[in-house]
Amino acid sequence: MRASGERLRRIIVDCSHIAPHPAPTGIPRVVMNYVEHGTPVAARAGVEVLCAEAGPDGFHLRDLGPIAAAEVRARKPIGLKLKLEAARYGARLLAALARLAAALVPARGVRRAMAQLEAFSLDMVPAMQRRRAVRRSPPGRRLELGRGDILFCPGYWHDTETSAYARARAAGAEVVFLVHDILPVTMPAHYVYPWRQEFEARLSASLDVVSHYYCISGETLRSLKAHAAWQGHSPRASIAYNGFDPEPPAHGEVPAALDAVLAEAPWLMVGTLEPKKGHEDAIAVFSHLWRAGYARPLVLIGRRGWMSEPIRDIIQTSPWLGTRLFWFDGLDDGAVATAYRKAHALLFASEAEGFGLPLLEAVSHGVPVLTRDIAVAREVLGEGDFYFKGRAGLVAALTEMESPVRRAAVRERQARMVWWDWASVAEAVVTDLMRAPDARGVGEVVLDPSRRRPVVQARKSGTDVEMLKKVASIG
Repeated sequence: MRASGERLRRIIVDCSHIAPHPAPTGIPRVVMNYVEHGTPVAARAGVEVLCAEAGPDGFHLRDLGPIAAAEVRARKPIGLKLKLEAARYGARLLAALARLAAALVPARGVRRAMAQLEAFSLDMVPAMQRRRAVRRSPPGRRLELGRGDILFCPGYWHDTETSAYARARAAGAEVVFLVHDILPVTMPAHYVYPWRQEFEARLSASLDVVSHYYCISGETLRSLKAHAAWQGHSPRASIAYNGFDPEPPAHGEVPAALDAVLAEAPWLMVGTLEPKKGHEDAIAVFSHLWRAGYARPLVLIGRRGWMSEPIRDIIQTSPWLGTRLFWFDGLDDGAVATAYRKAHALLFASEAEGFGLPLLEAVSHGVPVLTRDIAVAREVLGEGDFYFKGRAGLVAALTEMESPVRRAAVRERQARMVWWDWASVAEAVVTDLMRAPDARGVGEVVLDPSRRRPVVQARKSGTDVEMLKKVASIG
């Protein structure tokens, strides 16, 4: 590992399991932002940034340059076109047969098995396209890692054998991880077996290999330190929040069913269907309110996640589906942006998160947020009276948000929010990364508070202005 005063030569960004895409999301977007914004920062200090991926014999160069949408839609060989069309037809047929079987034998076990089969069938074509994208960007030459190198891993280190990082460390390179969350360790019931055990095993093994951890929230840092302490380790770690760059107004194609329900200004939940997201609590509370005469719909936007079968059961067997409860999967960015703009408010019901991007997205669109009282939500949104605890608290909070005065006040407070953009995050992290290992900050936020910028300029409608005047008079 690099000693104090030893020259840093290269930062090798681990891009393993990242497929090229013109509009990456989630972890791939994080990796791409570090590459895009961190490369010029390192270059000014005379340090080279390279992208690499792990292979059986070490790390190889990887081309992770910008990929245009036109490249994704590039001319395909006739054989591939025929194969994709056949797969599309087969996938639709398989999905239809799965739905028919679930309808004919409505036992819960059969429904769940058929839901898994349907999800597999619907992913057949996207999986083929992902594999083709990876094949079109094969790994380059093998890298000889050594002293003066930092192997920075902001992506899927938890899906890579820890031995790959141990070999890099043994060769003299420093290994640094960006930790998004360790929820498979702290909330194992919400993650599939055996992946959750593999995650924990790789996290635990990393404690002997990694010299510094950057965590994307204080909550993740606390969880990491607690897990490490249980195993007799005290890792060097600090906080590096994800950046957020508000997207310019997008106007994609909005499905007719979504357009119709948006006319009613629904509540909105955005995120993958998975146990930790709180959909079950939300639907139970809304069903209670709907039975009592509450009219505002709830719209769920998000793809199927792992262990989503129970929540899909709840959605698809709800008597309110199609009248008050709606679920949309596979919407493009423009449609999601339209949903944010026309929603009454965002409901963020997650039981735990590593970060919580929908909080920032909603505020950037001028939409008020009601969130479960979890630590990471308070880190992002700050103090306020827009948090709820438990189902009873959610019933009260939803009812209160029907007051125009209340809604306008929440929206106004959240519109003052400031956050870091990706350029400032990457600059701060890469600058800290280039310091000697024992000179980096520990247990603190490495980002400069003065670099935060407004997430959105408050745009108050005439109605909101009147409501805020009433709020002021009450205060």
